[in-house]
Amino acid sequence: MVTWTGMVACYAENHFFQEALEAFSQMRLVGFKPNNFTFAGVFKACIGLEALDIAKGIHGCVLKTRYEYDLYVGVALLELYTKCGDTGSVQQIFEEIPKTDVIPWSFMISRFAQSDQSEKAVNLFCRMRQSFVVPNQYSFASALQACATLEDLDLGKQMHSLVLKVRLDADVFVSNALMDVYAKCGRIEDSLELFEKSLNRNDVSWNTMIVGYVNCGDAEKALSLFLEMLENRVQATEVTYSSVLCASAGLTALELGTQIHSLTLKTNYAENSVVHNALIDMYSKCGRISDARLVFDMMNERDEVSWNTMISGYSMCGLGMEALKIFQMMQDRGHKPNTLTFVGVLSACSNSGLLDEGQAYFSSMLQEYGIEPCIEHYSCMVWLLGRSGHLYKALKLIEEIPFKPSVMVWRALLGACVIHKNVELGRMSAQRILEMEPEDDATHVLLSNMYATARRWDNVTAIRQSMKKKGMKKKPGLSWIENQGRVHYFSAGDTSHPDMKVINGILEWLNVRTRRAGFVPDCNAVLLDVDTKEKERLLWVHSERLALAFALYRTSSGSQIRIIKNLRICVDCHAAMKLISKIVQRDIIIRDMNRFHDFHDGICSCGDYW
Repeated sequence: MVTWTGMVACYAENHFFQEALEAFSQMRLVGFKPNNFTFAGVFKACIGLEALDIAKGIHGCVLKTRYEYDLYVGVALLELYTKCGDTGSVQQIFEEIPKTDVIPWSFMISRFAQSDQSEKAVNLFCRMRQSFVVPNQYSFASALQACATLEDLDLGKQMHSLVLKVRLDADVFVSNALMDVYAKCGRIEDSLELFEKSLNRNDVSWNTMIVGYVNCGDAEKALSLFLEMLENRVQATEVTYSSVLCASAGLTALELGTQIHSLTLKTNYAENSVVHNALIDMYSKCGRISDARLVFDMMNERDEVSWNTMISGYSMCGLGMEALKIFQMMQDRGHKPNTLTFVGVLSACSNSGLLDEGQAYFSSMLQEYGIEPCIEHYSCMVWLLGRSGHLYKALKLIEEIPFKPSVMVWRALLGACVIHKNVELGRMSAQRILEMEPEDDATHVLLSNMYATARRWDNVTAIRQSMKKKGMKKKPGLSWIENQGRVHYFSAGDTSHPDMKVINGILEWLNVRTRRAGFVPDCNAVLLDVDTKEKERLLWVHSERLALAFALYRTSSGSQIRIIKNLRICVDCHAAMKLISKIVQRDIIIRDMNRFHDFHDGICSCGDYW
């Protein structure tokens, strides 16, 4: 019996699953009855072959021989029915087998944590503690994973204390899980402290920290950790590459993103779909949509994320028709669109002013695809209608939303009202926003700008006094540009940059050249009650113009200039950039808060619609 069982177990452990089943069958034929170890081995072989029906038959033998109460057999059965997706049987088996050992508890907690049933995982961990079973590193790691998903900081701290008591804090699985808990609960400093104290770091440790910093918006720290990881000769994974590409996209650091792309080509992840999707996103957000499309076309297998990212990329660059072509190709290749697909499609229509197409796609969502529109879809449609001048149609659509409209929807209508100078409807939209978010500074600023455009300076003063009383400040215009691996930031009217004298000289030269070419400043873009001369001076120190002057000084002649801006580009800067691109014979790409503008030889890719 020991010999036969040894052979079954040996075959199963070494992934010779078919041989394990054959040995089990021969053993039965010669008259030996399997024991608990035999059953555990043969179940492992069945799971490896995905021979689930055979495994269920063997379960019948287990019941006849009363081995279902054995720990090893019970855990094997748990794994079997988990593989089958039969949660009812899993729960029943777990309740029936002995639970004095930590293994079945760890198994169940792990499965709950990994199947997005975090509350069940946490409850089971608490129940295990009440049963006086001491957790091991695996049960701690799984319970902490569930805690991180729930973003429950208090529970995470309690588990951390328990980890310290049982002296498992040095275990790499547990320490990684603790880092993840603190990172997802917004306590990235605590994660870093654990990371720096850890003596047993692995690739998961580094990835946890990099992902944590990306998620909390500190892309520069994430990239710094990545460089440190490479210096420590830790092998990067697809999680690493996709995360640092996401960080590069957030900073629009094309130079660094391209270098990371080169690194992936030297690894086994060059064909990985997760990495490819991150590359498409990075190139799209850096304004290199042709490179994004090249990566997309080279993919052997595309998933929903690939199609959605490509559609969103074209949308962001204002290439609405190209986005719709990708959407059609997606359907032709047999991929079903989902909720995010239609967010990209409707955004593409909004950014390109494709009113008829947008309305048709919005109507088709439920009728043809069975997808209920969510708040993002309604926001896109409100912006599309409002930006096209159909403000009251947009209001009617908001009133027809089958659930309470969010701040996002009213902001879309307010933004359209600002563009079309509809003060009354804009004021009503602002009131709706402030009812939900009284401290929303962006709404106060937009309302103030709308009054300023209408020359209602008393209202402007009242709003600014109200903001001052509430301690709110207007978000400053900020532009940044990457040069030789370093990101340079500029704010409106900034004088702090070390190259300021040269920048001012270039700005003065541009001012003279554009005026000679017939440029007339649009002083309506300055929403302050000052004289015309002061308005013209203020326009020339907008953050994107400072960044442009810096780029003309620091980058090689004829190279593309890429600037990122945190606010919507004003009409005067847009007109100036068109003319400057022709004067200096340089392509100027500006990404504002909504989309890309590609200025080439006096023309913008947005067609003056933004």
